[in-house]
Amino acid sequence: MLIKYPNYKDLVSNLLEFNNIRIQKLLHMSQNAVITAIFSFMVGISIDKLFDIKEKESNNELVLKGLIQLIIIIIGVYYLRKLTKFIPFLLRFTESYNPFHKSKDGENLMGSTIAIVIFFVSTQKNLQERIDILMKKVG
Repeated sequence: MLIKYPNYKDLVSNLLEFNNIRIQKLLHMSQNAVITAIFSFMVGISIDKLFDIKEKESNNELVLKGLIQLIIIIIGVYYLRKLTKFIPFLLRFTESYNPFHKSKDGENLMGSTIAIVIFFVSTQKNLQERIDILMKKVG
């Protein structure tokens, strides 16, 4: 077996690096996460209100409305990411940090992604209830 090992020296030095660029990158990720969380909460509640559950929905209605809600969530998240790009990085304190630099491994998306997941999962009560009802009927 041919195992190619990473350059551990570079990985460790990068892990332990703490400078102005790293501080600003963490601040930028945090700012994006907070802004995304606020928008996700508002959009998530709005989407959930569109899909109130009626007393007796058939299995087909449950599935269809659940899938439509899922599609609306996907569209909402797509445009939410686009919307947050309009807000400039407010905490930049050196010229050397480029707020538009794209990370090779996507680490700059972590904070926003976590915020989206937490707030959309938390706000989609009607979708969760539809899934629970379907699971009881199936199981």
